[in-house]
Amino acid sequence: MTGASARLFHTQVVREEAGSRTAADLPFATTTQADDVEGGGVERSRGSYKCRDDAYLVGDRVYNKQYAHLYFQRLQNLSPLVLDKVKAKWPTVPVRKILEVELGVECAVVGTVYKNMKLKPSVLDEYAKDKSLETHLASTKFVSGDDTLVLEDEGARMNLGCKGDSLDPADFVSGVCVAVRGTEEEGGNFVVKEVCLPGPARQEPVVPDSEAKYVALVSGLGLGDEKRDPLPLQLLADYVTGALGDYDGLAGKITRMVVVGNTLKEVGQVSMGEDKREASRGVGGLREADMFLTQIASSMPVDVMPGPTDPCNVSMPQQPLHRCLLPSTTCYSNVGRVTNPHGFEVDGVSFLGTSGQNIDDVMKYVAHEDRLGAMAATLEWCHSAPTAPDTLPCFPFVDQDPFVLKDCPHVYFAGNQPSLETGIAEGKEGQRVRLISLPSFAEKQTCVLVNLRDLSCHPIVFGSNLDQ
Repeated sequence: MTGASARLFHTQVVREEAGSRTAADLPFATTTQADDVEGGGVERSRGSYKCRDDAYLVGDRVYNKQYAHLYFQRLQNLSPLVLDKVKAKWPTVPVRKILEVELGVECAVVGTVYKNMKLKPSVLDEYAKDKSLETHLASTKFVSGDDTLVLEDEGARMNLGCKGDSLDPADFVSGVCVAVRGTEEEGGNFVVKEVCLPGPARQEPVVPDSEAKYVALVSGLGLGDEKRDPLPLQLLADYVTGALGDYDGLAGKITRMVVVGNTLKEVGQVSMGEDKREASRGVGGLREADMFLTQIASSMPVDVMPGPTDPCNVSMPQQPLHRCLLPSTTCYSNVGRVTNPHGFEVDGVSFLGTSGQNIDDVMKYVAHEDRLGAMAATLEWCHSAPTAPDTLPCFPFVDQDPFVLKDCPHVYFAGNQPSLETGIAEGKEGQRVRLISLPSFAEKQTCVLVNLRDLSCHPIVFGSNLDQ
């Protein structure tokens, strides 16, 4: 990687240009292969499945707790990982609490980063008399050259300075747990010479299966949009269920589909006279989603994740969609109404994915546009949503931080991104992670098949224009 992000993301990311096939490559006539199997489908491969969403399920949704508990749990969980890295990287450097730091004495300090940003939006801005920041608040980036970093532990805070490229505020976000090596100078600033991150976490080895099997990932279906062309979505359903046949040998090897959030189209603000029509569109979108997912569930297991435009709670982690929203789909026992984030295993290959809110939020507060790099950074930070609860809404957890990555996944995906990007992140301890920035299907008509045998990606574009 190049640019400012290369100083932060120590995990090597090897980008790949994934060649995609289009709808022009797919047959439109039903083939004899599809007719050979009862029900018009293909003979489908099966894979063992384990859902890993227990930490993301919220029991009592109580909001009367302080978020300080969440930051405390985060630091308590990640401090041991950071300290192990510090002992290996700086064996002769003493580790001190912030209150124990001595003027002019080099040491290492472990804590949570907070980023001071004058452009960061605030709920009080709408009441402010000074309107000079309105143009900045309307932008998607809130980074400026005046941003500074503060390190906080259980007892105190201290301002961080840097020498050279050791610490750039433009590469960090609030909520990241790190160790910094440096010296306190006159005036109270701790001048940082080096930074040590907690991850990537350990990764379980995988024994490759001799048979190629696939997991299909698709996000941002955007159902309920009257202007949407229905053909690409129907082509997707016909392909994965085998209604188009299994001429390329892939459809029958798809063991599971994961719908990565934003199944419904976002409904904007409406006037009083339009609310009934918008409500009707929302009901129509749910009905359309139920019909589409029922087609998929009749052929293979499917996991349905909520997203920011779906009828679900806004705070992370988003809870499973209520079964009454998809009455026909949830009649199938192979349908998983799962959380966002969603963790699972298929044949020993671990997956972790979100509907994209965590990466979208990180991108607002860093200076680069490298979304794969941001995903790799969350792995090195050992935290999938470091900006929660500062700028990303989340539940006020007291006794845990569910976003801490105790294990490194083999496949890490983020849905509803601007474009398809994929690559392999390799850690210094042998970790190997397939990174997938998954675009919205409503925008790019793209589905991605992940091969469980070698983690390779096979994007398929279901465009209705056969000349593209």
